[in-house]
Amino acid sequence: MKFKIFALALVAFVGMQAQEKKEETDKTNKDKMVVTKTKIINVMENGEMVQKKVMIKTTKEQKIKTDPSYEGTINAPRVFPATKVSKVIYIDNDEDPFYDSQSELTFYQHDGKTYAFNPTDTGFEISEKESNETLANARFSNNADVYLLETGDYSGIGYFRNGMFVIEYYDDDGTLIVKKFNDSKL
Repeated sequence: MKFKIFALALVAFVGMQAQEKKEETDKTNKDKMVVTKTKIINVMENGEMVQKKVMIKTTKEQKIKTDPSYEGTINAPRVFPATKVSKVIYIDNDEDPFYDSQSELTFYQHDGKTYAFNPTDTGFEISEKESNETLANARFSNNADVYLLETGDYSGIGYFRNGMFVIEYYDDDGTLIVKKFNDSKL
């Protein structure tokens, strides 16, 4: 009985070691660069100027791969797969040393088009991914969950909910228009 318990423990230990080796291999097969920038912005709150700290952390990752047709050979040429770029915006709304909220740069889709949400000092810009043309500016508001949205055609509000970015505005007829941008896992 002792032998069976010992054998089972040994198999479990070897399995855990193999898993750790695989995780280490996954980490080393990526080219990764992280850039962090911190800025202080001034915001008017209740008639007085308040400083808020914004930190933008940009991570660029690309898998390191070789041409699969040269598999098993030495000095196989390198292929360059797509680079994954992610930006996380941290916002500090008060005097403590901790950041109060964060949002990550993602791509969203609406009506078959893909839009990039690029962070700025005052919020983020919405641009069409293909043309890189800025279509709207979303600025921080007093409420950390709501952004003030301004486009060439209308002004409204925007907020993130359930993996979507939702825009609400009134058209010229006084009708409330709601647009939902679905999260695009690019």
